[in-house]
Amino acid sequence: MRTDLFLPPQPAPSYVPAPFEGLVLRSERVVRVGDHRWSAWVGADQLVDREWEGGRRGYLPDSEANAELTELLWQRHWDFGVVGSLALGAAEVRVLRTGVRGPGTVQVEAPEVLDGVQRLGVLRCAVEDGFPRDCLERALVRVELVTGPAVETLRGELDAEDRRRNPATAQDELIRDPNLLRVMRQFRADGVRFAVRRGEVREPYDTEGDGRCVTVEEATSALACLAPGARLEVAHAAAGAAGRERLWADRGGEAYRAVFNDGTQALGVLRAVEIARRVRGVVARMGRGKRYGHAHLWRDVPQLVVWTVGRQLPLVDLHKEARGPGAVGWDLLVQERAWRG
Repeated sequence: MRTDLFLPPQPAPSYVPAPFEGLVLRSERVVRVGDHRWSAWVGADQLVDREWEGGRRGYLPDSEANAELTELLWQRHWDFGVVGSLALGAAEVRVLRTGVRGPGTVQVEAPEVLDGVQRLGVLRCAVEDGFPRDCLERALVRVELVTGPAVETLRGELDAEDRRRNPATAQDELIRDPNLLRVMRQFRADGVRFAVRRGEVREPYDTEGDGRCVTVEEATSALACLAPGARLEVAHAAAGAAGRERLWADRGGEAYRAVFNDGTQALGVLRAVEIARRVRGVVARMGRGKRYGHAHLWRDVPQLVVWTVGRQLPLVDLHKEARGPGAVGWDLLVQERAWRG
């Protein structure tokens, strides 16, 4: 029966005993987690001068993910280890501490890479391309160390991780748009829920009163028709989920910036959504019973009618307060145009 050795706090030796031929890590901080697991934070320079064994696949130099990780290392090496880690299985782990907590020397016998081959490959290629050694020392990487039965447990969990991960979508990135964040704050101040994130509650804050809720999906569809500078082909695409994803994916593009930009205000978003809702309600009543012949074409009609009605409205004032002489009476105007459209 193998016993993992974990020595009590004692001064770290100034040398590694000659019989030990495994991996030696000088850790900025090392923590023991349970009976067979440790977490250590080490400089990346300690991970590049070794031929590693293990991993489900070799280094993939042409992958987009590794290209982004390489760019991060070169541009902001201090953030290289903020997300992600290196997982190593080992026959035995010894920790020689300089105190009860904090720095220490970690001896790893027979290390095997369970996860992190790509990260190690990025580091090695960077060294070959002349990446400064002192920058590598400051690029801290979290190393997860497991021994005994924890090795196969972690291996199995890593194999299943990809199946459990929820892939990111373009909608998930919308929360990074400062214009949308500003609109969210404006809505919140007015007691209106603006649901931007996937999985977010899509009900008014006050479900018993006259509270309102606007989703980013219907806001995008409405603004694609009614925002100043909107184009018909964008409006048509934004009627469906796939088209909205394409629009959101290109946040620097002209089409997206026509929908959400510095001039976008919560007032205008709500106005556009309410116009679209009213027009769609009229179209729905007109379309009752159309379940024959070319009825499948009716699916495109609501968005096209919203677009058509929008061409009869002063859209340049969509995001402006309706106050003072000459202000647009949006409610009356929309009611009249909706029936005409």
